[in-house]
Amino acid sequence: MKLPNLDNIKERFPSLKDIEIIIQGGQKVVYKGIHKEYGVVALKIILDPSADERTKREIDSLTKYNFPNVPKLYEWGPFLCENAQTTYLLEQYISGSTLRSILNEQKKLSLNVCLKLLRSLLETAVELEKQQIVHRDIKPENIIIGNDGFFWLLDFGIARHLSKTSITATNIHFGPHTAGYAAPEQFRNIKKEIDIRTDLFSIGVLIYEALTGQHPFVFGARDHLDILRRTETLSPDILLIPGDSQRLLSGFINILMDKYPSRRPRTAKIALDWYTALLPSIKTKNSQEEI
Repeated sequence: MKLPNLDNIKERFPSLKDIEIIIQGGQKVVYKGIHKEYGVVALKIILDPSADERTKREIDSLTKYNFPNVPKLYEWGPFLCENAQTTYLLEQYISGSTLRSILNEQKKLSLNVCLKLLRSLLETAVELEKQQIVHRDIKPENIIIGNDGFFWLLDFGIARHLSKTSITATNIHFGPHTAGYAAPEQFRNIKKEIDIRTDLFSIGVLIYEALTGQHPFVFGARDHLDILRRTETLSPDILLIPGDSQRLLSGFINILMDKYPSRRPRTAKIALDWYTALLPSIKTKNSQEEI
């Protein structure tokens, strides 16, 4: 589907002013604008009409559950574009930078910021698990570090609702995924093994990359399939993290990234408790209260 005409956008959304494109991809386009009631907003238009059921489930995730670090969904509804009906979502706009853009510029994050990010993601995973939701796309592109230092998780477009019938066909070889961040059971479409431990794997990979500036599976890979092969076979080196003298943090990150779900923490709450218990062993430049 072609991008919507800007005049069409203005006509369809008269309450929006100063509209501009901020993200453009194959599945969606996102605009920024100023709404007369909500203030600065993000307008997401789904470009793939076949993604209708996934979009409905994304809307369900954003409206039914109140996740503290997920942008609010103000409105949603049908959108006619190029004679095809799709869906729009009007969301809270978060002022900040994606983790990806920060890593591209800085290469890696400080230990203190990584510790805060890890806690935020584990706390979010606890809330997701309570609602039987697996995000399945936790990656730097879907995390915004707000100008106030708060961390926001975006894009529930391929989230799996464990209480609902799976949308993905059982007989296809690969399930929806982002290579390098998806756990083996996710991209291999082993549905019975997909649960919150799948998101814990992604969190481990993301924190490893943020600490080192190097992705453990993408670095040195030839192509998409090679990334998947490395994800299944390569065991990343134990990290040498300044201040982690007992190697408790580095060991925890590697356990999150274990190839087998059964070897990862059984629940997000167990993972969060584990992290909280090891935190006093980490020596940082700031006090523990600031972490």
